[in-house]
Amino acid sequence: MGRGIWFVCSFCMSLFLCICVRKRLFFIFKSGGKIMRYWYKIHRWIGFICLLFFLLLCLTGLPLLFKTEIHDFNLLDKENMHPASDYGQIWREVDAGEKLVKEGYSGKSIRSISVQPDEGRILFRVQDKDSNKPVAARLSMGGEQLAYYPSDHTLQPWHQEKVKYPWLAEFMHEMHRLHMYLGMGKGGMVFLGFMCFLSLVSVVSGCVLYGPFMRRSPFALIGKRSWRERWFGWHKFLGIATAVWAIILCFSGVVIVIFSLSYGLYIQDSKTAVKDYWQSAPAAGKHLSLAEAKTFVMEAFPDDVILSLDLPDRRQSPAAYIFYITPATENPLDFLGQLVFIPDRKGMEPQYFTKPLPDYLFFAGYMLKLHIHNHELLILKILWALLDIALIFVILSGLLGWLRKGEKIERSSVATPSLNRPTASTWKWPGILAGLSLLGLVLPLYGTVGEFAGTIAWLAVALLSIFLWRERNSQGNA
Repeated sequence: MGRGIWFVCSFCMSLFLCICVRKRLFFIFKSGGKIMRYWYKIHRWIGFICLLFFLLLCLTGLPLLFKTEIHDFNLLDKENMHPASDYGQIWREVDAGEKLVKEGYSGKSIRSISVQPDEGRILFRVQDKDSNKPVAARLSMGGEQLAYYPSDHTLQPWHQEKVKYPWLAEFMHEMHRLHMYLGMGKGGMVFLGFMCFLSLVSVVSGCVLYGPFMRRSPFALIGKRSWRERWFGWHKFLGIATAVWAIILCFSGVVIVIFSLSYGLYIQDSKTAVKDYWQSAPAAGKHLSLAEAKTFVMEAFPDDVILSLDLPDRRQSPAAYIFYITPATENPLDFLGQLVFIPDRKGMEPQYFTKPLPDYLFFAGYMLKLHIHNHELLILKILWALLDIALIFVILSGLLGWLRKGEKIERSSVATPSLNRPTASTWKWPGILAGLSLLGLVLPLYGTVGEFAGTIAWLAVALLSIFLWRERNSQGNA
């Protein structure tokens, strides 16, 4: 049902874009030249402020598109690649992994467990038994982690695989740190989120200006009278061709930051609420084992899968197992878990406590999937890389235009109010490309058929753009 709803919504949104073109519902572009000058200043100055960081996100995102392929290529011991599993099966193997950890690392305590079914991997985050130092960690990130592979019953330190080129592994790690938070922790993440917002404003304002600038020129026409006109022509053409992709990525980047902060608050609120919930409960009975707690959660929440769990810290009261669960779908939200607390003592009532996730976090989770999980196929990664490269060119050509001021372009294309009314033909092809881009972003989230349809949509964007460019410029300048 969910797939059908999102497919229908995507199709309707694409159709709406085309209808807007036909019905000329472009009221925002029908303002006078004075309003357009304000839009021009917004585009020019906001774009300049965020340019360096927008470029950084594009440059660091490019190698990260192929992080899986680069990791597999760089892996020296191919035997470390293990068959995929599923959530139910891999959690049944946790007990065997726990035993190995206790035998091989007797001086360590297990703090949390998370699973990566696609990689056939169970991660145990451990810490020295006499250590009270808090560790900022979540799933596979942070702390000292041991990887257990049920397929061959091996245990090894996580992120210490033997690689062909250590510099390549370090390079990819730095790209990830820069792309996520500038290597500066939460403060860097918030700052990048603000830069994403400014980048979004820059792209949207560019779309607003597109109509007036293209009033007398067909889409994809690249002027040849001067190098300046040629660069500006490519800036407009590639900018509008990549606009929807850039808007979605910038918007989802902002939402990801909000999601990260909001989800952290949800976790804190849940941990505070559980203390009040069990404050009068008697601390009697034997300790609950990991196997017993895991079995209870699986039986109590049969329609969910367990993403990870934190083991009880018995220095705190009440001590409890903390499970992170999410609805069992074909592609579970593996970064968004509802907390379920299981008391460490047998006989405590009620048997568990949970606090539902706020609805807005599911929207944020969907936007994160649009940012990360809709280009799993290699062909989609290549197409995304081409979009990224095109956007890098748009940013650099925009910088060149900013440095050259662009007074002539501003005066000739924006200043006359009577020419600031784009027609339906101005937006015909950009509207079609926008609709195809939206389908290319959304459809790959819905299984193999969706990935195939999304690939076709992106190929159509690329081929149509190339065709229009060749057709317009083979005819010469108007």
